[in-house]
Amino acid sequence: MPTESLPAATSTKIEIGVVAAGPFDEIDREAMQQAVLMTQEELKQRFPAFLFQFFSVRRPELSAGSRVEPSVLLQQATEDRDAKHWDFVFVITASELIGIYSSFCFAALSRPLDAAVISVSLVDPQAAGVDLSAQARIDQIALRVSRLMQHSLAHLLGLPRDDRPDHLLYHPATAKDLDVMGLVDDDQTARQAEALAEVADQRLEEGSGRAMSNSMFAIRATWINRREIAQAIWAARAWQFPRRLSRLTLASVSTVAVLLMTAEAWDLALSQSWARVHGLGVFALLATTVYVITRQQLLLRRSQTRTEQSVVTAASAFGIVLMGMAVTWLALFLLGAIVGLFLFDTPLIASWAASSQLAGSDVTFADYVQMAVFSGSVGLLIGALGASFESQNYFRHVIFVDEEI
Repeated sequence: MPTESLPAATSTKIEIGVVAAGPFDEIDREAMQQAVLMTQEELKQRFPAFLFQFFSVRRPELSAGSRVEPSVLLQQATEDRDAKHWDFVFVITASELIGIYSSFCFAALSRPLDAAVISVSLVDPQAAGVDLSAQARIDQIALRVSRLMQHSLAHLLGLPRDDRPDHLLYHPATAKDLDVMGLVDDDQTARQAEALAEVADQRLEEGSGRAMSNSMFAIRATWINRREIAQAIWAARAWQFPRRLSRLTLASVSTVAVLLMTAEAWDLALSQSWARVHGLGVFALLATTVYVITRQQLLLRRSQTRTEQSVVTAASAFGIVLMGMAVTWLALFLLGAIVGLFLFDTPLIASWAASSQLAGSDVTFADYVQMAVFSGSVGLLIGALGASFESQNYFRHVIFVDEEI
């Protein structure tokens, strides 16, 4: 692939990086070049007010195996994006992508990182046993990769899936589905154009941000990109965290179960003030969020240059983990409250909470809630240790990959 920018001829600039990860044969190389040109031409026709510049980088040291974790390539993509100040970055690999939410995937994209990983492995006609000439094979791979690039970019710009098989945002079940995906509604094009206008604005580090302190730069960048950050947090589907992060959930639930069965835990919880118990809940959320982010190295970057995009990535990661911890805590709280109400009667609670000097008639619904808050908070703190044993690549996939195509 060429290392220089490919030509375009409009006004407002949008820079897109294309990282070629790992080795490619001649057919794949030709198909990638053709796919980039096709994508640039499609975007030029759809958004004539913007100048789309594509930049290519070779990373032959990446994804040498037959299968690769998308999170590994996304991390490299983020580093290249920050270093070269691209607006978006696509990583293209000949390796098969390891999906978590599905048995296979053609691509994986990340709104927090403004990046997508695309595999040519499954879109190659040979993968389906179709025998074509070299040029016909190149043309088909190029078309499908181009469709995946446009599909990914539309998602990164905020568009949801579409159920129409001929629509660009249809979720393909087979590589053949990509051949007919091309339709985009006028209102969807307008929404993408609006998002592109925001992307094309001057970066904070290129203007007034140069004179700001690091803290003020971070606050300002977060505020400017608040909508993008909110969209990234929502797209991460934090409500699925208890299911996705099984070790964290298992450790947390086990802790809550042990606490509910322990007289000393009830005594300790009911002897505390409401302020202390709720303060423990807030502390648990913040402490587990910071611990998981630090332990899983979600904010680790080789380049120390501050950029607006790096702040958006960091803020999105913090928000996603915080939201995931909040959902997990809420699930633990409900578990503790329901189990406590149905299995532990008031005389038993009064006998266990000896230091509170409660009679059976004194135990109220508020006491069960207080125990649920206490056990959920302690359970979340213990469960965060379980997250330490999750694979770092798996955790990054859960946090950053919000769509598998």
